[in-house]
Amino acid sequence: MKQPLLSVKNLYYSYGEKAALSNVSLEIFQGEKIAVMGSNGAGKSTFFLNLNGVLKPDAGGIFFQGKKIEKKGLRELRRRVGFVFQDADSQIIAPTVAAEISFGPMNLNLSGAEVEKRVEDSIAYMDLGDLRGRPPHYLSGGEKKRVSIADILAMETEIMIFDEPMAALDPVNSENVEEILNRLHRDGRTLLIATHDVNFAYRYADRIVVFSEGRIIADGAPVEIFREEEVLERAHLKQPGAMIVWDALCAAGIVSNREAYPVTFEQAAEEIARIGEGRS
Repeated sequence: MKQPLLSVKNLYYSYGEKAALSNVSLEIFQGEKIAVMGSNGAGKSTFFLNLNGVLKPDAGGIFFQGKKIEKKGLRELRRRVGFVFQDADSQIIAPTVAAEISFGPMNLNLSGAEVEKRVEDSIAYMDLGDLRGRPPHYLSGGEKKRVSIADILAMETEIMIFDEPMAALDPVNSENVEEILNRLHRDGRTLLIATHDVNFAYRYADRIVVFSEGRIIADGAPVEIFREEEVLERAHLKQPGAMIVWDALCAAGIVSNREAYPVTFEQAAEEIARIGEGRS
């Protein structure tokens, strides 16, 4: 039986008397692309901060490759699980892009040569060569996002967590970030992405986990999740546009396979065109 890369068992976390996570259990496997969804305050960010050791759970356990993470292992957990914050300014602290990317590796007590190699590799991967000497706080939103991702790349983490990676980005930069996510996945990273964008989650993720009031209320393939009306209502989510259009086409008798949902509008248009050619 395949062992999960990271697993969470019966996790609880509270801010004072306010419960933020209640009995959360989840298994994450190597190479997955998981969208984490739910309304604001549902527990997504708190869950992520527990996953990479920024917060310590009140009860329950976090296991990496079957080994429970104890207090002494939090440093190792942070090295294995990287977190890209929604607001890049919350993550960026150094005076230049190169210094920013070097901060994490330097704190791993690596040799100077290894730190330099990781910085150069991350700069090349994220195409930041022209910005290496620039103050990161004065970069554009899209450039800051690339720097914050390079921060985590330099740590060589096995799991990368993104909290609303497209938030406050224009459409072009959003597309650029999505392509970066695709590339990271192709290169072997396991990705967890918090998002409110149902269209992105539907076309991108191979699994969706839904939070509501600090609990996981659904976990499954995108089509399965978005067909559960009760789950969507509880989590304040809507169906993706491509599913809505396809259901309407089925109801009108234009297409007949209700189960063959297209992932994008482009795929729906191609299928409609194919049907039209067959009828002509």
